[in-house]
Amino acid sequence: MIFKHRYFKLDTASKKVFDENNKELVLTGNAYRLLVFLCKKKNATISDINDFFDPAGAKEYTENHVRQYRYRINLLIGHNIVAYKNNIYSIDGPISTEEFEWKPACRQAGWKKFSKKEKFVISTSIIFLLIYSVVVFSGNKKNASLAVEDATSSFPKPQDDMILIPAGEFLMGSTEQEVIDTWRQNDGGWGKEDYVSSYPERKIALDDFYIDKKEISNGDYKMFIEATKRAAPSLWDDQTLNSPSQPVVGVDWNDADAYCRWVGKRLPAETEWEKAARGTDGRNWPWGNVWDPTKDNHGKGAEGYGYDESDGWKYTAPVGTELGMSLYGVLNMAGNVYEWTADDFNAYPENDKYIQEDFEKGFKTLRGGAYDDGISEQRTSTRCGFRKDYKDVDVGFRCARDK
Repeated sequence: MIFKHRYFKLDTASKKVFDENNKELVLTGNAYRLLVFLCKKKNATISDINDFFDPAGAKEYTENHVRQYRYRINLLIGHNIVAYKNNIYSIDGPISTEEFEWKPACRQAGWKKFSKKEKFVISTSIIFLLIYSVVVFSGNKKNASLAVEDATSSFPKPQDDMILIPAGEFLMGSTEQEVIDTWRQNDGGWGKEDYVSSYPERKIALDDFYIDKKEISNGDYKMFIEATKRAAPSLWDDQTLNSPSQPVVGVDWNDADAYCRWVGKRLPAETEWEKAARGTDGRNWPWGNVWDPTKDNHGKGAEGYGYDESDGWKYTAPVGTELGMSLYGVLNMAGNVYEWTADDFNAYPENDKYIQEDFEKGFKTLRGGAYDDGISEQRTSTRCGFRKDYKDVDVGFRCARDK
């Protein structure tokens, strides 16, 4: 279903939202769900929203929660399209809907008019052309890759700064009680289903591996785009986020994967990322089991959505800043930027109890929480998943490598 408004377009099939200039917006979580609900419902009370977000009634969403979602929607779209008057939430302005029925091109072109012989000739020609195109494209792609590799070999690469994570077991995931407690504590507006993805807790054994001590910076990434001619990140011109020492953001999974390959590394597996952040003592945050607001940004501003400066930085902190060090000495694995991992966002094999709507969709897993998130999202076990082409102001990455 596609909902069209003067100031935005919402495509529920792809879960994408576009502004009035057809620019894709990064609207996720309960803010996205609220927009979908209001487009369908037209008018809703706080009770309606609670029934929609959590039909079982286990958690109460207050007006403060919904105010945060409203602020996020209105901020991204650039207009106050979510109205609140007389205890009623609604979309300000008319909305039209569209549903598309896909029809094969052959039907649209009057396929039935051709004779059996003509159909056979056309079909055979199309198949031949497809096979020929695949062969030629594959060869060109391989040659192009080799050419890029040769062309970029003379460009400088970022200095290697990795930490060895020793082989052994560690605790990964969350117990059922931890899932419930984290959900009840959550201060970022996530629903219960967002936390159950970390269930259950179990022991995992890993071999030795290396992981970057710091996130990939804008300065590091600049070397990459200069060497490969890859497009610059979508937020390259944002003066609050584009200092050479700040972590690169506005990159999708494909960008992160390509960068890691360029430097001879790879994205970390989820298991590797969590062990590097959590250590062998099952800590809740990389620095320990007690929340420390001076380690990383947390909380919301006066308008219900924003950033405080408890750690001295309003937005992302420079990658070498020691705001939160893990047991192994890895920096800022919580509260600076979310970090891409190599794995698909699916249920853990041992999870026989909970499902999440984003499982089994080919999404990639993000870890670490960000500077604009709350305490719960920054836990070492918390995880979420997004499309490979997802980009945002708080999504970056670091690399890993086998020993």
